[in-house]
Amino acid sequence: MLSSITRLTPADHRRVPWKNGGGVTTELAVEPAADGRPDGRFVWRVSIADVVEPGPFSAFPGYDRLIAVVEGDGMRLSVDGAPPVERRRLDPAFAFPGEAPVWCEPTAGPIRDVNLMVDRASATGALTLLAGPAAHRAAGDVLLVHALAGMLTVTLAGGEALAVPAGHSLLLRDVAALVEVPDGAEGVCAEVQRR
Repeated sequence: MLSSITRLTPADHRRVPWKNGGGVTTELAVEPAADGRPDGRFVWRVSIADVVEPGPFSAFPGYDRLIAVVEGDGMRLSVDGAPPVERRRLDPAFAFPGEAPVWCEPTAGPIRDVNLMVDRASATGALTLLAGPAAHRAAGDVLLVHALAGMLTVTLAGGEALAVPAGHSLLLRDVAALVEVPDGAEGVCAEVQRR
């Protein structure tokens, strides 16, 4: 795959209803399946969802999911009948299989979470939350860096530095980068590696 750099603004984001009809997610970026199947399958997707009340997650059979709280207090997740797991704002991402039944309950009012989903037959993924001051060396076939607050700097292997303002994303293909988050800023980095 040829290396490429794409800037994504809030105008590029797409609002998509949840599969189960329980809410709406904002797609930051998505890569449709190469075969163009009409069932809506994708290789990977990064999205941000608002959760205002307890309820089930949509099922995504065949996908691995990573989720983390980026706004609000936190949430409890009950996955496939296991005891609930509590995740607080900016805790490390929580991984679970997309086909597992999941019940989500915000712990103290509405939350916003970021999700990375990857088709497990095609790719693996990692989701890293960054609260400044912080730096993260990212590598993969696909990188998506999203600024949650403040201004992030993404420095490419060749030394070029790119600014990512709050609410914007940088989509990198076949490029390694250093993601720098200054004090007071927050961001998220999704890394996708093809199998």
